[in-house]
Amino acid sequence: SAQVTLFIDPKQIMYYLPTSYLVLFFLVSLFHSLPCASSKPGLGWCEALFQCGNITAGFPFWGGNRLKPCGHPLLELRCIKNITSLNISNHEYNVFHINQTSNTVQLARKDLLGSFCSATSITTTLPPEVFQLSPTYKSLNVLYHCDPKLSYRSSYTCPALGLFSMSQSHDYHNSCQNSFTVNVPTSFVPNERESSLTHLESVLRVGFEVKLVIDKIPCQECSSSRGICGFNSTSQICCNVNSPSGGVTCVTQHPPSADELRRRCRETFSCGNQESLSYPFWIPGREACGHPDFKLECSGGFAELNIDSVKFRILDALRNYFNTNSMYITPGLGIRLGRANIGDICPLKPVNVPLIESVLPFAVDTEVLTLYYDCQFHSSAISATSYAGELGCDGGRSYYVTRNLSSPLLDESRGLLNKLRGMCKRNVSVPASGPALDILQRSPNLNNLKKALEQGFVVGRNQDCSECIHSGGECGYNQTSSEFVCYCEDGSEDNCNSRLRMEHDRRAYNRKILGEVVIL
Repeated sequence: SAQVTLFIDPKQIMYYLPTSYLVLFFLVSLFHSLPCASSKPGLGWCEALFQCGNITAGFPFWGGNRLKPCGHPLLELRCIKNITSLNISNHEYNVFHINQTSNTVQLARKDLLGSFCSATSITTTLPPEVFQLSPTYKSLNVLYHCDPKLSYRSSYTCPALGLFSMSQSHDYHNSCQNSFTVNVPTSFVPNERESSLTHLESVLRVGFEVKLVIDKIPCQECSSSRGICGFNSTSQICCNVNSPSGGVTCVTQHPPSADELRRRCRETFSCGNQESLSYPFWIPGREACGHPDFKLECSGGFAELNIDSVKFRILDALRNYFNTNSMYITPGLGIRLGRANIGDICPLKPVNVPLIESVLPFAVDTEVLTLYYDCQFHSSAISATSYAGELGCDGGRSYYVTRNLSSPLLDESRGLLNKLRGMCKRNVSVPASGPALDILQRSPNLNNLKKALEQGFVVGRNQDCSECIHSGGECGYNQTSSEFVCYCEDGSEDNCNSRLRMEHDRRAYNRKILGEVVIL
């Protein structure tokens, strides 16, 4: 790693600096000379966040109170009248949203916010080293000054563009003089009748989403060592204040190898009152070992996470949990989750939270309890089935159903379920323990309902992670590609099964040959 150290003295500055690191010297000088009220003297100004309107951003962005060394050169944010903008390839984009957990940005070309006919007919290129178009969006070709004698699947007319058409391919390239591209949702189909020019303009005003392909792991490691992240040109650096000299050391950061990540993710961690936690959960410093949606908060003595503004709590980590939903029936980590604020079963605004079952699948004995609120009827049919009951909210106009709505056990109650679905204003689905719901069915009362909710529900590893662990790898997440990865012993990011089978076959072959030699 490249390293630069400065020793600051009130009367003189002494430094050792190779010529190739003159830029780093400039950065370190900046880090040390700017005032701040931080616990890291001379570095705290990079802790400041860019703020403009409803946009708040830190690394890898810079702009406003965050000076240039704090972010990537191509990610300068500007604020004018509470509107955030970003210059990409000499074109201005409005920034609508920045999600630093998923590393995504919602953008819209400034010249496409008004009338499409007044837009600049120039293709803007997203630098691939920084931006990647999100998979839910696509690039669309706008071909203009087209031959009016020909017919097109979608055609419009503008004074400046003449007759123009839109296509995902270059179907009309030979019949149109010029073209440029725009980014639209994958659901947008230009040849549909309702795809009028007004509809196109409304789609472009919403903008499109890009993913930042800058690796954030080096910065996460820097932050965990109480350092400050920055950039020397396009290389990430980590700067720390040395004690007691007060000098500043900046080191060029390099992404960890897959083998390093495998060793890191193999180590479990503690959070609050829970131990031996692993994928998909994570805490700062372990971002590569967990899914972005499962960051834990460890304050208050509990391990908690927020999903769509609803707080869940890890009630228990089951060390020898057998996930029978997986093809690999091996002991692993199971988790008992529960809502942290389940005390009030009659909230003013019930919130439905869809859990990501593709990441944490339910155990076989986990059922989904459905709560219906503000229903416009009183039904005697409720008492006729053991799978439903009165909730006791809204003056008796609220109900619960104790089994998954698709369960065959509810086939005889389809009429009641349809009535609940059609005549209740709100419904909330809450995973719950199947055995606890069995008790509720036998003794339906409010106390047993609360107990069923308080016991939480069990989830386990998904198929990808189970297969990865079975093959000798460790489960993780690539924040650049937004995909699950299996860190393997040979340092690759892939499923290790193929290598495991090859090694198994090789050993079996060797044993066979050895056996033949012994027999002979």
